[in-house]
Amino acid sequence: MFNPREDVWVHSICDMCFAACGIVAHRKDGVLVKIEGDPDCPASAGKLCAKGQAGLIGLYDPSRVRVPLIRTNPKKGIGVNPCWLEISWEKAMDLLTEKLRKVREDDPRKLVISTFDQIALSYFIRPVWAVAYGTPNSDWVGYYCGNYLHASMYLTNGAFHSDFDLDYCNYAILLGNQQGFMAGLNATVAARKMAEARRRGMKVVVVDPVGTNAAAKADEWVPIRPGTDGAFILAMLNVLLNELNCYDRDFLCYRTNGPYLVGADGSYLKAENSGKPLVWDQTIGAALPFDKEGIRPALEGSFTVNNTACRPAFEALREQDKNYSPEKAAAITTIPAATIRRIAQEFGQAARIGSTIMIDGQPLPYRPVAVNIYRGAGAHKHGTHTALAVQILNMIVGAFYVPGGHRGPNLVGPAWQWKPGQTKEGMITPPSAIGQGARYYEFEEREPEDLGLNELFPISTNRSPMYQINLTEPGKFPLPYKPEMLIVCRRNLMMNNVNPEATAEALKKIPFIVSFSTHLDETAEFADLVLPEAYYLERFDLFPNRPSHTMSPATGYFYWGVRQPVVQPMGQARRWIDVLLEVAGRLGFIGDVYKLFNVKWSLKDPYKLDPNRRYSMDQLYDHWTKSLFGPERGIEWFKSHGYHKLRRSPQENYPGPFIKARFPIYFENMLRAKESVSKVAAKLGHEWDTSDYKPVPEWKPCPAFSDGKAPYDLYVVNFKIPFHSLSITTQNPWLSELAERNPYAYKILINSETAARKGVKDGAEICVESVAGKVTGQAKVTECIHPEVIGIAGVFGSWAEGKPVAKGKGVHFNTLLPLSMDRVDPISSGVDSCIRVKVFPVAQEKGGRYAGTY
Repeated sequence: MFNPREDVWVHSICDMCFAACGIVAHRKDGVLVKIEGDPDCPASAGKLCAKGQAGLIGLYDPSRVRVPLIRTNPKKGIGVNPCWLEISWEKAMDLLTEKLRKVREDDPRKLVISTFDQIALSYFIRPVWAVAYGTPNSDWVGYYCGNYLHASMYLTNGAFHSDFDLDYCNYAILLGNQQGFMAGLNATVAARKMAEARRRGMKVVVVDPVGTNAAAKADEWVPIRPGTDGAFILAMLNVLLNELNCYDRDFLCYRTNGPYLVGADGSYLKAENSGKPLVWDQTIGAALPFDKEGIRPALEGSFTVNNTACRPAFEALREQDKNYSPEKAAAITTIPAATIRRIAQEFGQAARIGSTIMIDGQPLPYRPVAVNIYRGAGAHKHGTHTALAVQILNMIVGAFYVPGGHRGPNLVGPAWQWKPGQTKEGMITPPSAIGQGARYYEFEEREPEDLGLNELFPISTNRSPMYQINLTEPGKFPLPYKPEMLIVCRRNLMMNNVNPEATAEALKKIPFIVSFSTHLDETAEFADLVLPEAYYLERFDLFPNRPSHTMSPATGYFYWGVRQPVVQPMGQARRWIDVLLEVAGRLGFIGDVYKLFNVKWSLKDPYKLDPNRRYSMDQLYDHWTKSLFGPERGIEWFKSHGYHKLRRSPQENYPGPFIKARFPIYFENMLRAKESVSKVAAKLGHEWDTSDYKPVPEWKPCPAFSDGKAPYDLYVVNFKIPFHSLSITTQNPWLSELAERNPYAYKILINSETAARKGVKDGAEICVESVAGKVTGQAKVTECIHPEVIGIAGVFGSWAEGKPVAKGKGVHFNTLLPLSMDRVDPISSGVDSCIRVKVFPVAQEKGGRYAGTY
């Protein structure tokens, strides 16, 4: 692909997080000597964060796996030496192929795949290779992905993520996230835009139990009791709807399902002939289909249609929200009622309902406010309701896909090459380029055959916790098989799931584990076969910057790029995608893989793949790029130019006024999902909690809220450090040094008042213990955390021998998390991420095992 001795600058794309920032890498005499942000890439605009700059040193880590390894010690466990034996790639491939052959011939569903490799998840392994092989078990992506978030976004904004328009926003509430402060979507671009917005006067309110990086720089930090964000948002809705009557009537009438008439059972009233939902037309005083031209829908009131009492969905929402007075929410959240009212009033006033703005000669609605959510606020049992309530708050003021407001990435494509769909009820569904279609409105009532139990969690994008429950308790759900083989790549299940000892027991249930690894990490220590995985600077990946994740409108462009190998792979490292494609050839299903590529990549003639041919990766990428962009932009063009980019128009940046589909403030589909889930559970002989499937969000306490019995009197939460990504970056020596110099990264945060009560001094060694496990670390006594809360950052506390830089540094938060069905969100399957703990000086501890010292 290149002359390794050549002195050149190479276009590539970073992979130290999920922003896919463009880089230019200087290679001299076959050695990488410098990485910079690529000024031609919209995602980086010539800038790189600390993680991106530190990627260089990770390439030359002497602890990297460089050759295939086979386990010789059959015993497995934390701290057990696998007794690795080096083998050749030829032997490794023969072993891998034979194991996969036997599983496939027996029952291909017995293969499980776990990865967070975004290229593999989007384009290769999950949607193509796994399907061709025959396994549905290819999405064990782990606890840390946004179970509740992505499904809620697909359902409300038709996109994968939550974002907001920093170019025009004047008032932003960050609920448990740090967007714009070197975290979240396109972090470097968003941080620059945030700085520009703050200079022009935008107010930022951070609602979070921890005084995070974002909170420290906000105009206002509002500490909140963990797991109560939903009560806070519902109280804000109550103030706006019932105390201030502050809402965007036109938006609610014509862009949402707010006027749809609902009966006593919560379901839509529908026209007999078309099946379309009805609204009450104020002009003629009768019910008409929602899409009838010229109607004036009612938002309030009660009506009778064909002898059926009904009311608009908006009225049902407003009545429900009367249950959440600021005084009631104050007792739940610890946020004073006056603060809740003030923030609600500020938000409503800043929304400038009814105003417009001229952008490039185009008049557009102007709603310069947004409340943004990510993992922190919703990663609790009942967290789906919190995310939906947040979206309703954005919608009631009309701050949805208009200048200044909330948005998802890339609802429409360049020149509207893709756009959202809609259900027969007019509700938005994601475009096929980024989402899940109408799946959250149409439900299958068959018995599940995957470990994630898809049919019991139909409104979710990630059912990973159920994988571990099914592995640990194989008889709990009547699946007709047991997993026999696991392939894992770029996913540290031991670090990123719940308590490691519980995860270890799950992994022990799988007879053969293959780990594609850059390091012998905590999960690789359980593998039977370890294969050296290529580092991102050695990989050849097309389109790491995907429309659903990393192509943020904040960049001003649509863009597609290529990650080129900057240097030759160290040792015998290979990209796992290439290895599995070779296996598909050996096992005789590569033709089926090509057929699925034709579908997944939307290949058009003459670029469709012939199932009877064999293609190199260059040829596959050439077909893909030419099919998308024409014969003049094949893979060689991308290697030379790095990116294909198209500037966005106002209609593409702010598509809200230009699309037909409506946004839901009332989730009638939840009633149908409830019925479907109940039927599936009955087939399985299980009683199932379907009480969360309601059309209007509510707040329910997560388990930790009511578990505060002595001695477990505090909550523990996890928070993000902006220069680390999960456990991926913990072995990087430059980033490790940053963490050592940061006052919070490797320590346990405890409030000053709480510390005094517990006899804890700053810098003292303390123990934090839950019902699941315990960890020790150095106390950081600070005012920057809620008095009821202990804070632990990141995914630190590594114990693997193959990660000498990371080993023993920091505290492993997940050790404290148990996994059981009563801690799983019944809609998304997300694991509750806060739990009650007790805290005491280490001197009081009378023995026991600590995370990080396995």
